Formats: sequence, C-alpha cells, structure tokens
Amino acid sequence: MKNLRYFPYERNLFFKGKLLTVRDFESEQRYFNDKRRLINRLIHGGGVVCGLQVVAVDEKQISVEAGVALDYLGREIVVPDPVKLKLSMMDGFSNNDYAKNVYVCLAYDEKGKEQVFSVAEAGGQEVSEYNRIAEGYTLFIREEAPHPASFERGGLTEQRVLVYQDSQLRIWQASPRYVNPGEIFELRVHVEKTVQTPRVQFQYELDAPELTVLEGEGGRICFQERVDSKQTDCVASFRLRAGLQSGAVSLGVKGGRAEVRLGDRLVQVELSTAGKLEITPEDIEERILSDYYSQKLDKITELNDYPCIYLAKVCLLQMNASYVIEKVVPVPFEEYVYTPSLLQQLGQARSKQGAAGPVTDPLRTVARTRELAAGEKPSFAITYDAESNEYLFDLGLPKQGKHGEQMATGVVEIPIEPFTSTWPFIAKVNNSFFSDEIGHGLGSGSVLISTGIEDDTPDMFVDILSQSDQIFYGNTGVFEDTEFAADAVHISVGTILYPRKGTFRIGIKLRAPVQMDFVRVRWWAMRPSSAAASKIRETAGSLEENGKRKSDVYEAAAGTDEESE
Repeated sequence: MKNLRYFPYERNLFFKGKLLTVRDFESEQRYFNDKRRLINRLIHGGGVVCGLQVVAVDEKQISVEAGVALDYLGREIVVPDPVKLKLSMMDGFSNNDYAKNVYVCLAYDEKGKEQVFSVAEAGGQEVSEYNRIAEGYTLFIREEAPHPASFERGGLTEQRVLVYQDSQLRIWQASPRYVNPGEIFELRVHVEKTVQTPRVQFQYELDAPELTVLEGEGGRICFQERVDSKQTDCVASFRLRAGLQSGAVSLGVKGGRAEVRLGDRLVQVELSTAGKLEITPEDIEERILSDYYSQKLDKITELNDYPCIYLAKVCLLQMNASYVIEKVVPVPFEEYVYTPSLLQQLGQARSKQGAAGPVTDPLRTVARTRELAAGEKPSFAITYDAESNEYLFDLGLPKQGKHGEQMATGVVEIPIEPFTSTWPFIAKVNNSFFSDEIGHGLGSGSVLISTGIEDDTPDMFVDILSQSDQIFYGNTGVFEDTEFAADAVHISVGTILYPRKGTFRIGIKLRAPVQMDFVRVRWWAMRPSSAAASKIRETAGSLEENGKRKSDVYEAAAGTDEESE
C-alpha cells in the first residue's frame, strides 16, 4: 500500500498467448498484498499481536522477545528470534542527557536479497539485481512520547489534551466525548515523568457552569504526588456530574492558566481550555457506533507519522557520566491487536458472570485522604451514594507540626557580581546583593523567617573530611580562621518581610573576598500557632524587662506551646 488513498484494485487476466512482463508480475503481488493489508488495517488495527516482550537484561541492555505485530499500514511484522540490544547503540539514542525516558519502537522494513546477474545487458555492462525481497523489521529509539491523541480512533470515546510537556515531565488529560444529562463521569489527569524528576504538583480551577466537580474544593482539579512516591506514571481521577441541559460543553480554565510545581520550582502554564465534551440524551454506545461508521475512508487511511509500534518505555537513571536502566514499562500506550478468538473468550467470561446473578450496576469504592490541621484527631468516615452505587472511604490525617502551625521552605540563589578581571568570581568586600521578592505562601501577616547558607565546596580534601555539603546558620563569623572555614563564613545574611504582600526579600553582605558566582540560601517561613502567638504577646514584655534577648521570647513561647499540647 504505497499509495494510502483508496483506489480500485486490478488483477491480471490471463489468456493463452499473453506476453507477461515485469509489470504483470508486480501487479499480481500488489493485488493480494494491498488487499490483505487493507483488511488488516481496517478490521484489526495496529499493535502487538503476540510476544514482543521487552525486558532489561542488565543495567544497559534490553532484550526483545520473538513475536508478531501489525503496523498502521496493515503490514505484518515478524520478529522470529529474541534480540538483545544495548540502548546506547540503537538508532535514535542521544548522549546529551541520561535522566530521561526513552521508547523502544518497532517498524516494518524490507531489504533486497540474493544478488544475481540480469540477463538483459545495459550498454554492454553486466547488471546485477536482487532476486528476493526479505520482509523484516527495524528496532530504534524515540526520546519523545507521541501526542496522546495521535493514536488511531482514540478520539471516538474520549478527548485527550496535552497540558504540559518538557524533557522530564508530561501532563495530559482525558475526558469522555459524550455523557448523558445528570451522569457522573470521570476526568483523568495522567502524569508521566522521569525517575529523577522532583515531586510534581498540578492544579487549575475548572470554569464550566454545566459541570459540577464532586471531589475537590471550589471546582479545582488538583494533583499532588505523594512525597514517598517512586512511580513514573500516575493517574488521578476526578468525578464530575453533568448538567441536565444538552449541548456542547467547554472545559474552561479560570484565569487561562494552570500551575505546575516541580519541587520548589513553579511553572505557570497557559491553558485556556482543557478539552470539551457533549451532553446528549442519546444512547452513548449508539452515538459512538454512529461516529465510527460515519468516518471517511480518506481520514482512516491517512497517516501523518512514521508507522511504528511503541513496544516499551525504558526509564533511565543518570549515574555520573552514564546511565542505568531503572525499569521497563511494556507497551506503554496499550497498542494491542484484539483477535476475534480473544474477544469471544472475553464475551463468554462476561456471560458467565451475568448468569451467576441479576445484572446490576457494579459497586464502586473510592478512597480519599485529607490533610487535617496539626493537633487534630484522625478521622474516618464511610458514606454511600445510592445514585452512583458508590461507597466513599474518607480518611483524615493531621499534618506534622504543632497545632495551628504553618510552615513553608524553599531555596533561592543570589548572584554575586565580580568587580575585577584578575581574580574571577571575587566580589568587592562590603558589597550587598539581594534576591527578588519571594512569596512564602502562608498568606498576609507576620511570619518568622529563618535562613541558612548552603555551601557545596568542590574540593577533594574537604570532601574527605565530609564537609563538602554543609549549611551555615546564625553568625557565621564564629567559624572564620578555624578548620571549619569556607567561603560561606564570610557572608552575612538578612531578611526583609512584607506582611501585607505575604512576601519577603533576602540580602547578603560580603565581609571578605569569596570565590563564588552565587550564594545559595535555604529559607524557612513559619507562622506560629494561635496559642504560641498569644503567649508571645503575653511574655514579650516581661522577658524584655528582665533584659532577655528577643529570640528568648520565641523560645519561651515555643516551650509554652509544647506544654499546652
């Protein structure tokens, strides 16, 4: 099927005395091949038929087992024997970054075989031609995942929207194409990341008056990865209820943007809409079947990309200047061919389950964990929704810390500008440098800011003493001219708080020359509990009258708060 557009098939008509040429024999082969491949393409689709499992042999090699697949042109791909390959030696693998996910792809390939001399002479020279065409395959690497909506017929039942993508993270969302009025349905957020990507948080506020978010606050779609999670693929489901009015619904986003947080880094993503769906009183299955059989042949047979099958996703972990295979995810995009015999067995299994008792809506259970304020007692509740035949298990766990206490942390890098070209990265003594305004996220009002200077000295001798990674707090001058001295001891740090804005600024001052191009400051912001705050006001006066330091006020209040708990 070199021509992907539909065209009438022609076959040879044989008769006695017919002179057969190369064109006739090629037409004979093309007639049967193209017809078989068209049937494969339209009836079976593309994907793995059997075998082709991908496993990690060691830290750098994979093995592809024998098997059969159909590509999206209907061509059969046969891998007759297991193949062992080193990832870095495969086509498409780049050495620019090892902390990534790569995809092992399989594609159809054919090569000439058995060179023979042609009987026909060209200009008196002997000409060789291939006597056979060997159908085979090729295995290669792709380092970018395909668009979630790029797979054939994937848009019949749901719409997939790519929300955010970079070299380490991809977020996409799936919503049903059709729902009935008043129906409860699921909106799914898929998060795919590399092994070394920090904790992921994602949220936006849904702007769709026709829909009601049953889980979440104020229509907010929010995903927070667990702190101890080691997964590279996460799916978060959100239950929504459709309105009673029929029509097209756009999943709008309030403010036209979503927030993606990678560890301490916040990314604002422009997102005006997160997809669309249609509320219809029609039977959903009949509507999907109608859409399927109404597709145009040109649209079905069009192909905008190289037809390959994604056999596996390989998650790599960067180790110094090389990589190791962390894990292998087989057939990550569910590209399978479901044979008639398999579908028959699945249908029989469902029939046996139905014969065992009356057909009812399946009982669903949903578990949810909520974060309670520090000091509150854990809670557990079970509720039942008769309309959706669903049990909700709600577990509330108090967050760590004192009752009512709030805390935030982060890191800021403050650049230092050198003043001389003789000694690079040496700034003028007594110069001050400042960060931009930093939002601590605890709201307006007074908070306590604590800072520490992170020092990571790339020195072999210091590394042997286990002092290559350290944080200096308080008056760093006490470490000057001692065995603990480092560039960080020559730096003073201070903060300015803007209570109304809920922000602050960090400043540093150099007391001696340093060989640093930036200073890395770790900060903590804490809003004390209401009990501690009131105790601060009560004891501040008496403590200062006795000549005590202001820090003693906080220490005394903290001790009192612990006693109250």
